[in-house]
Amino acid sequence: MDEKKNQDPAQQALTPGVIEQLEQMKNTAPDDTAQRLLDFLVDNLKSIALGCGVLVLAVGIYAGVSHWRTSQAGKAADALGVILIQKTEPKARVDALEAFLKDAPGPLRPTVLLELAASAMVSKQYAKASTAWAELEGSSSPDMKVIAGIGHAKSLLLEGKAPEALTLLKALKANSPQSYAMPVTRQLAVAAEQAGDAKTALEAYTELATKADGPGKPYFEFKANQLKAKS
Repeated sequence: MDEKKNQDPAQQALTPGVIEQLEQMKNTAPDDTAQRLLDFLVDNLKSIALGCGVLVLAVGIYAGVSHWRTSQAGKAADALGVILIQKTEPKARVDALEAFLKDAPGPLRPTVLLELAASAMVSKQYAKASTAWAELEGSSSPDMKVIAGIGHAKSLLLEGKAPEALTLLKALKANSPQSYAMPVTRQLAVAAEQAGDAKTALEAYTELATKADGPGKPYFEFKANQLKAKS
């Protein structure tokens, strides 16, 4: 009894296990804001002095914020789905996706950018496609980096910017996984030829003719021989 009387009033008001629950929540906090809130609750629990009511309210606010974040992400995904279903005309889809992208949740952003890039390519808005592909090139995924790089180069070529596309593809070829060597080299060959770099184009088509199998091989051999005859 004496020990209980000597406790802080806030401690006396706590239900068993509350501090332990808060410690567990701290360890799984999803971001810095939530972490700071829970740090405050745990570190200053004795000085809150208003008892369990305030503590329960604060924990309830934290739980409510977490639920709101989850529900907002779900709503955003639903909204994106509506755009993709309803906006079938490419230019209208581009406009809707650009507007959506301004407030898109982080996890949805790559998906939105991919849809935006594809729709912009179809609607011949190549500058917008280039911008979307360029952002996707910053992805942490090696696969996405290569896919976005090829898409970016293609949009630059269609925009009439072959030298820029060639520069991009040379860097991409040097840094891409070997499994992507053939598609990158095919795009590089086209870009080099359009940019007037016959030497690089010949090297690319020769590599393709040597390594390719299937129906594309005769075409690569033809292009290599054609460029060799001109050199």
